[in-house]
Parts: sequence; structure tokens; C-alpha cells
Amino acid sequence: MSCTKTTISQSWEELTFSNNFLFCKILESDREICRKVLEILLHEKIEKLEEPQAEKTMLETPDSRGVRFDVYVKNSEQVFDVEMQTTIKSELPKRTRYYQSTIDMDSLSKGENYMRLKDSYVIFLCLKDPFTENLPVYFFENTCRTGEKRKLGDGAYKVFFNAAEYDKMESGEEKAFFKYLVEQKAEDELTKSLEKRVSFARKNMEWRKQYMTWQQTLDEEKSIAFAEGIERGEYNAKNNIAKDMLSDGLDVKQVAKYTGLSVEILSKNLQEEKK
Repeated sequence: MSCTKTTISQSWEELTFSNNFLFCKILESDREICRKVLEILLHEKIEKLEEPQAEKTMLETPDSRGVRFDVYVKNSEQVFDVEMQTTIKSELPKRTRYYQSTIDMDSLSKGENYMRLKDSYVIFLCLKDPFTENLPVYFFENTCRTGEKRKLGDGAYKVFFNAAEYDKMESGEEKAFFKYLVEQKAEDELTKSLEKRVSFARKNMEWRKQYMTWQQTLDEEKSIAFAEGIERGEYNAKNNIAKDMLSDGLDVKQVAKYTGLSVEILSKNLQEEKK
């Protein structure tokens, strides 16, 4: 346990704005910074925002998968989810789909007209190229595949930024922002302001304690997921062996003895095989 604390303590002193925890804290604590970042990313004027919420969790039903947004913020016409993504995973496209559906479910009350749905933006700030096409930005909206490729106009947008190609960004502010993410070099008003907040954060003992708790929770979740993965793998292996043994005509009780699986599970598998 002492080794874990030492590692967390050392990493806290080295955190940059691209660290998920620090990114969320800074945007949550400064609504104006959050608004300015959105304006740079989307190239449009963003009206006054409500208070940003970091690590906002949504669970629509007890049986559905919950969502934890990095930075969730909205105004009278729009909803934004901004995610810091330091690693690239193949699940990102499906993840944005699920995030957007969760945002929509949260946006309408029972009986409200669908026209009351706000435009929603799921934005991923990726440090590496998410689609390996060397584009600085991948902007998606629903478009008809036939005819004149008419846009659906449903107000649902998914945007992936590739920080590695910051030199290709459209505006100077955009280039400076993503260069700061990649190289930690503050060159304009916004990035210098962010750098000051990063320096302040490193001295904030309350945030430091929260970070330690947050990091330990993540480590525990990863350990549990790893252990569950091993258990599932072992179970699947035993189950496959059991199916082969049953198909060879071995008695259910004998198979249970050699695999460690219960007679109930084996009987159920046998019934499913016969369907």
C-alpha cells in the first residue's frame, strides 16, 4: 500500500492538463474557461453555460449500463460532453452513440415534445489519431446516404480531435490549445491561463487528496475487472470442456466431478444443446 501512495504522490507533482482528473477539475471550476474551450473547438459563439459538472454519472434504469461523463455542461440550447482520451480504443464510436442516447434520455421529461431536445455534442479530445487517417478533426452528423446527401438535422454531433495533428488545425487558437495538450507549451492567452491553473492545482491539497482517492478507486476497479475477466475465462474454458464431455456421452455427475461445474449448470447447458 505504501508503494501505491508514493507513486500517486510523485505523479501528482507531474500532472499536466491532459490528465483526466486535472482536466475535469479545471473545466468544472472555471465556467468561463470551459466556455472558451468549447468556442475554440466548435468555431462558434457559445452562450452562457450552466455550471459544468465533472465525472457526472447517469443511470437510466437499474439494469442499464451507467455512464460517467468527464465534463458535462449545457445552456438553454445545447448540451456538451467533453472527454479527454489519452488512449485509443476501438469502442469509441459505439461509446459516443451510447453517450448521446443517455444525454437525450436525460434531456426530456415525460410528455415533453421531441422538439424540446437540445443539440448535443459528444466531444473526444484524443492525444492520438482515433481513425488513423491523419486528420486533425473528425466531425460526424447524421446524413442521408442517397440523393443529395441531405443532413438529418437531428442536432446530434460527434466530434473527435486528433491532437497529434495540431499543426493542421483550422485556427491559431485551436493549434495553440492542442499543442499545449501535446507539448505542455503555453503560447497564447488561453493556454497561459490553463498553465496557471495547473500550477495552482498542484498546490491544492484538497484536490491532491481527491486525486489520490480517485486513482486508488480506478486501480481497484481495474483489479476487479481483471479478476472477473480471469474468472470468466476459466469458466468459459471449463464450460467448453464440459460440453465436449457431455456430447461424448459422459454422465452429468461425472462431468461435474471433473470440471467443478454444478449439475444444475451442466443440465441447463445440455438442454440448450438439444434445442
